[in-house]
Amino acid sequence: MMIRKLGISDCEELFALYAHYTAVENRPPLSPAHMAEIWQEIERNPGVNYFVIEREGKLAAACILTITPSFIRGGGGYGVIEHVVTHADFRRRGLARELMHFTLDFAWSEGCSEVMLLSGSDLAPAHALYEDLGFDKRQRTGFIKFNPSR
Repeated sequence: MMIRKLGISDCEELFALYAHYTAVENRPPLSPAHMAEIWQEIERNPGVNYFVIEREGKLAAACILTITPSFIRGGGGYGVIEHVVTHADFRRRGLARELMHFTLDFAWSEGCSEVMLLSGSDLAPAHALYEDLGFDKRQRTGFIKFNPSR
């Protein structure tokens, strides 16, 4: 198993992997030009880290860790993990657990004082994994508001 940062050549495969993400709506695929624009934004922002697991020559799992500098908790910054997805063909093999360990180790090595994670409210198996990894769902309350024009 190989865990690594996402590269621009992985973008189309990442989009295909997101078809296995529970929150994906039926939207048309991004054009190659739009993917390139997004990739340029990612490269300009050192706090955005896409991590992927490769298995059998394809992307099997992925997540995003965004690190934000902060003035509290000693100025260590904080991380937010989002869009954790495992391809349906690779579920129940411990890939998400390995990806989370890798991602958390990276966050700690970057000086994060805490890492938060957002997950769909109806994903009990994923929640069990996150709690097993030490995430505390009682520590904070998350809220989300979507852009009504999108």
